Amino acid sequence: MFPSQLGEHRNHVALKITVQQLTLLQNACSCIEDREQLGKLIGRADEQDLPEIFDQLFSQVDQSDFSLHDWLTALLGFDTWLSQRSISSRPLANMISYIHCCTLSLSDSLPPPDLSLLTLKLLDQYGFDAVGGYKE
Repeated sequence: MFPSQLGEHRNHVALKITVQQLTLLQNACSCIEDREQLGKLIGRADEQDLPEIFDQLFSQVDQSDFSLHDWLTALLGFDTWLSQRSISSRPLANMISYIHCCTLSLSDSLPPPDLSLLTLKLLDQYGFDAVGGYKE
């Protein structure tokens, strides 16, 4: 959730989530709809897990050749992919790890593809075990 959405739901200071992290996430979203979708996705995570999840996300973004915007676009596409299959579970840490594995599947000699499209392609091809082994 973002500072304006935290309000009555959560206290970002108590969660050890910095305003800087929330601002980076908010600024990396392309539009208000993406911000709202990301806010809902984050809002579904267990409160005590959020600081670790955010640390995981920022660490893996820093280790990749993709921007935070690329990662969030892939994460939101992932969320939509799950919704289209009527899967209600959103194991956010597992979703971030899956995207990280997608980044590792690339050859260094090729120009990097769109991370969101790559993630969706691999989801269609291999499924997502963290939600009961779902595969088309």
